[in-house]
Order: sequence, then structure tokens, then C-alpha cells
Amino acid sequence: MKLVNVFDGGAAQAAGLSAGDIVIALDGVRVTGSSFDARLGRLPPGARVRAHAFRRDELIQCEVVLRPQPDDTCHLEIDPRAGAKASRLRGAWLKGKKETVRSASPRS
Repeated sequence: MKLVNVFDGGAAQAAGLSAGDIVIALDGVRVTGSSFDARLGRLPPGARVRAHAFRRDELIQCEVVLRPQPDDTCHLEIDPRAGAKASRLRGAWLKGKKETVRSASPRS
């Protein structure tokens, strides 16, 4: 999961992560673009997470201390119980594109 932005003063920056780093594991478990947010979302602020990432060709390891999400943060999730009509509408809206690149939030 490639970090596009790392916010000034955020937990990722404090841990030494930079934009362009590719996070491959959290606490020894491989992460992808889809599992990264879910994995961090299960942990409370203050939790410590060991991150492994590639910076260019170098494997780096750092400890990230999670911070509370800012008040202006919201999360959108797909409702797994959505019916066929809602799924078709969502698919038409997204036009079949998948998000593969994410930004590191101030929490991460």
C-alpha cells in the first residue's frame, strides 16, 4: 500500500514514514490497500503498531503510535447487505474503478 501523502505532525510522519513508502505489513501481517484501513480501524488511539515498508529498495521498520482521528474525518464503507439495485448504482457511479493508492491519515 503506497503512501501518497503523509500529514505534517501525523503519526506516520512521527514514526519516520514518508510519502512514496510502500507499507507491506503491520505487526508482521501483510496488508493491502483494502486491509490497511480495516486493520488500523480495529485499534484504539495510543496503540503501537510495528510497520514494515519499502522506501525505494530499502526495507524499513518503524513503530507507529496511533492518534485519535481529527473531528473532520469521516469513513465510507460499502454495505455488505446492499441489494442488487444498490450494487448496480454503486458500480455505475464508480465505473468499475478500484482505489489502489491511499493517503496516510493523521491517525496513521
